[in-house]
Amino acid sequence: MTHFYIVRHGETQFNVKGRIQGWCDSPLTDLGVEQAKKLGKELNDFPFDVCFCSTSERAIDTANYILEGRNIEIIARKHLKEQCFGEFEAEKAEDIFKNGVRYPDGYRFCGGENHSDVIERIFTELKKIASEYSNANVLIVSHGSAIKHIVNALCPGFVHEKPNTATLVPNCSITRIDYDKEFQLIEKPHLFRGQ
Repeated sequence: MTHFYIVRHGETQFNVKGRIQGWCDSPLTDLGVEQAKKLGKELNDFPFDVCFCSTSERAIDTANYILEGRNIEIIARKHLKEQCFGEFEAEKAEDIFKNGVRYPDGYRFCGGENHSDVIERIFTELKKIASEYSNANVLIVSHGSAIKHIVNALCPGFVHEKPNTATLVPNCSITRIDYDKEFQLIEKPHLFRGQ
């Protein structure tokens, strides 16, 4: 059985500015760096075998801060990237989602990915990682919407539990999923102990 510990990257400049951040990127804020380092201290004694992260700078930096000083390999994989929001990338969220508008299927209509695309992409990558690292503790650093949708696939209705991605999947929260022929949600996204 492969045990996945899936972390959302630390706070970024676009998070603070309220801009939609999928395949576009922005650096971690000072708070984002602090969040990642604090989580790293909390997880310092946890026996991770390997870390996989999105190829986005914010995820790579978060992984490096979490594992600072530890001899654990960090491997970037593009299939762990955030959902692509197409033409909405880098736009102000309040402009795109004004008056409570939602896009229940996703963003394929504007050149991005539908939620089902993200779920398939992430689960396919996790299965590939599980085939390479069976019976391992694997740290994954990914993104809010990507994590939200895979959790919702395993726990239908999760997306409606809180008002938005930031509260459903906080920065540097951990989600636990096990894989042994099928995925099992162990813990929904949560902040670790002292965070």
